Amino acid sequence: MKSMKTFIWSFIVFLATLTIILGIIYVPSYLKAQQEKRDQSIGCIQYRQMFELSQESHIINPDGKKWVRESMAAQGLMKKHKCTPVVSRIRIQ
Repeated sequence: MKSMKTFIWSFIVFLATLTIILGIIYVPSYLKAQQEKRDQSIGCIQYRQMFELSQESHIINPDGKKWVRESMAAQGLMKKHKCTPVVSRIRIQ
């Protein structure tokens, strides 16, 4: 009876260890693939277009409100569609 309990516990520990190792190996690549799918969605394409538009508006008129509205709209799209953030090519102060 004692050897049976030891075997069961050993098997449970083995399965748990195997699950953790497989999770460490496969989960990051799965998550990266899912993010790449989202980044190619229509919503993320719209986000990048809106972001570029806000950057162009800021270059034309840094004191205007148009680029602020466009930037806020881009941020909303990014959050809604869970897109990878785009790095700004201009420095906004």
